[in-house]
Amino acid sequence: MKQKLLIFSFFLFALVGSAVAQGHKGQYYLGGSLAYDYSSFGSSSTVNFADGYTNYTTSKISNFSFRPEFGFFISDKWSIGVQPVYSRNGGTETSDFHSYTDATTNFTSSDKYHTDVVGFGVHARYYCMISDKFGFFPEFGISTVNNTTYFSYGTFSLGGTPNFVFFPSPKLGINLGFGGAAYNLDYKTKDATFHLGLNDNISFGLNYFWGRK
Repeated sequence: MKQKLLIFSFFLFALVGSAVAQGHKGQYYLGGSLAYDYSSFGSSSTVNFADGYTNYTTSKISNFSFRPEFGFFISDKWSIGVQPVYSRNGGTETSDFHSYTDATTNFTSSDKYHTDVVGFGVHARYYCMISDKFGFFPEFGISTVNNTTYFSYGTFSLGGTPNFVFFPSPKLGINLGFGGAAYNLDYKTKDATFHLGLNDNISFGLNYFWGRK
């Protein structure tokens, strides 16, 4: 069963500036998120042959992603931003062959693998502040990611995510995102998928605000 071992936030600081909790036209923000996910078991499949069968399993799956972001307010409630992306998925793949007739030919092999992905996205947010410290914003975004080894393999995504934001200080915002709706298009296969959920894709992030007094 997949287990979340660690999800944490990371932010990049800007130099001197001042801001208020609510957004204002001409205000900027800098921040991002750093996340790590681990699963002891990934997947399992069996392939049958004339002389036996092989069990393929993946395990010790880790996912790491780093998403810095920069944005600015085009009005008191709307902001737009850019977000480069880097992520790595890795694990162990095991092949376990069993012969129907000759047990001496049985064998097990295990290999480690990883996949690196880079990408870039743009987003728009609409801030709805309930108080000076707490609010909500839907985030709408377009992004593209590609495999660094086989660059033609990648995905185009279009979607939206609900987020809560809390300001422990006037300059610092803590974001909590969850679920959302997304349309994904595979560049290589041209296959398109649509995902909708509220209890997955949980993310944390920090933003530092500065600019307008």
